[in-house]
Amino acid sequence: MNLDFDYIYGPIDIEKFKKVPENITKNEKQVVYIGRDSYEKGIDILKKIEDKINGKVVYCTNVDWELAMQVLKSSDIVVVPSRIDNIPNVIKEAFFLKIPVVATDIEGISEIVTNGVNGILVPSEEPDRLANAINQLLENKEKMKEITENGYDFVMKNLTWEALLPKQNTLNSTRN
Repeated sequence: MNLDFDYIYGPIDIEKFKKVPENITKNEKQVVYIGRDSYEKGIDILKKIEDKINGKVVYCTNVDWELAMQVLKSSDIVVVPSRIDNIPNVIKEAFFLKIPVVATDIEGISEIVTNGVNGILVPSEEPDRLANAINQLLENKEKMKEITENGYDFVMKNLTWEALLPKQNTLNSTRN
């Protein structure tokens, strides 16, 4: 993937993660949603299929960043069921924390998530396929490890300040 304009998407500041405790206990089969309680974010889709998910679903809709990151780090999967989105920060944060991402295949998300490589993408507005993808991933620890490593590599190489500043400087020098 060639991200010539990736500096537009806002890199994550990995220094902030020093505020997140390292020794957070993993909650087996915990699935987390982090975001606004809004139609665009698709929280209603996840709520509709919650009883079909073979795990516990936790919603972080109105919590501070540090608590949200602690819950994310304690989870097995983060779900991003958005109908409309830009490049969600929670995906970049999950990549950094090595938490697998299951998300909808919409513009903005599909720019950074490659299905089966660094996350799992499902069509928007297909709740049963979303539930199946979550459940299949919960049962496949090997796939979880593979996509989390790929997600971490992707964010570190493409979406941190350390990665983007040299690219932006190169881009600016070619414009002058």
